[in-house]
Parts: sequence; C-alpha cells; structure tokens
Amino acid sequence: MAPAGLAAVETRAIAVTRTFADFDDFWTTTTKGGAGLISILADMTSDDLDRLKERVRARLRSDAAGRITYAGHANAVKGRVPE
Repeated sequence: MAPAGLAAVETRAIAVTRTFADFDDFWTTTTKGGAGLISILADMTSDDLDRLKERVRARLRSDAAGRITYAGHANAVKGRVPE
C-alpha cells in the first residue's frame, strides 16, 4: 500500500507536442486558455502586456516557415482505495 493509503498505484508521464502556425497563433491560443491567466493578463497595463508579449516572442524559437513547436508534459497517477 502507498503512503497515501492507495493500492495498485500507477504513474506515467504524458508528453505532448503542439505546433502553432506562427507567434500570433501561439499567443492567441495560450492567452485565451485558462481563467487564471486571462484574469492576470486583464489586470496588466497595455505597456506591460506588450513587454510580456515581446519577451515571450524572444524566447520562443520558430522554424524557417515561422511555426513554433512547443513541448510539455504532465504526470498521471492513479490508484485504488483498498476495500
């Protein structure tokens, strides 16, 4: 039994890769995603938001066609409560 009281605990990493057509596609998709991020961006001044956007743009690499490929991962865990 695992320390949390679960049995048959299994874990796995889930890797994903997503390609965006260009930076504008990336920015629009990621800034419209989560409620937490939307509220943070809404509280920023337009100058601060412009600076953030340019800093993000500078950190992302694009291919010759301007596409941006972004990789991420999540950890999945499942277990069973013993009877």
